[in-house]
Order: sequence, then C-alpha cells, then structure tokens
Amino acid sequence: MLRTLGIKGMAKALRQALSDRNIDLSHSDCLELIAKQFGVKDWNALSAAIGQDAGDKPLLFSIVGDEIKLHRTTQRLDVNDADLSGSRFNDANLSGISFNQINFSGAKFNDSNMTGWYVNDVNLSGSRFQNINLSGVAFSNCRIPGAMLDGVPLEEIVEAYRKSQVS
Repeated sequence: MLRTLGIKGMAKALRQALSDRNIDLSHSDCLELIAKQFGVKDWNALSAAIGQDAGDKPLLFSIVGDEIKLHRTTQRLDVNDADLSGSRFNDANLSGISFNQINFSGAKFNDSNMTGWYVNDVNLSGSRFQNINLSGVAFSNCRIPGAMLDGVPLEEIVEAYRKSQVS
C-alpha cells in the first residue's frame, strides 16, 4: 500500500543517490520528480491522491510503456500462473488475495498485511517474511524450502504444527 511516508522515503533515497553522483537537488524537487514518475502533475496532486489515510483508499501503480501510472482499486486481486520471483513487497496490503501457481521464490515480504490469503501450488522457496500479519492464511500444496518467517524456517513451523495436531 502506498503511503505518504513511503513516497517521502523514495524522495530521500533519490536525493541521496543523486548526491552520490554530485547532483544536488532539494527534497522538494525530488518529491516533484517522484510525482512525475507516478504520472501526476506534482507532489501536491500525488499527496492528495494518496490521502491522509491510505488504509481506506487502496492505491496501486502499474507500468505503462515508460510511465508508472497511479490508480485506485477496490477489486479483489486474484493472481494466477505468474513469475514473481525475487519481488519485494514492503508495507503492502495483500489481504484477501488468492494466488494460484505463482513463483514467489526469493521474494521478500516486509511489514505487510496478508490476512485471508489463499495460496495454492505456490513456490515460496527462499522467500522472507518479516513483521507480517498471516491471520487466516490458507496454504495448499506449497513449496517452502528455505522460506523464513521472522528468521524462523517455515519448514520448522509447519513441522511443529503437524506434531501438535497428532498429540
């Protein structure tokens, strides 16, 4: 989920990267550049699009040609047969999403809401889940070797769960 603080963090990182290349821009200028990348007029327009509480205003972005487009969605997302290996999901609201036959190997999920996920026939090998909400998640026929949840191997968590069910 896109939030104002995330955009400001992007602008800060951009400013530092440019500074490392001896290009000095103000934070405001970097905010304006980020806004242009999202296809809006300026920082004020982007900030207004995000709103004060992005939690009730889902925003997504998509790449169209050479531009990144910002748009709202209220639709439930179902993802099928896609390669998302190595993807990064930071501060994302992924609640209620269905994933079927997805390659998430090596993906990183950070500070994200994943409540109500339905995950079927998904490769999670080597994925990292850090500080996430997995309430109500249903995993079916998933590959998890090397996947970690807050530093604990998922295989160990699954094994402990299976043993608790036998007792």
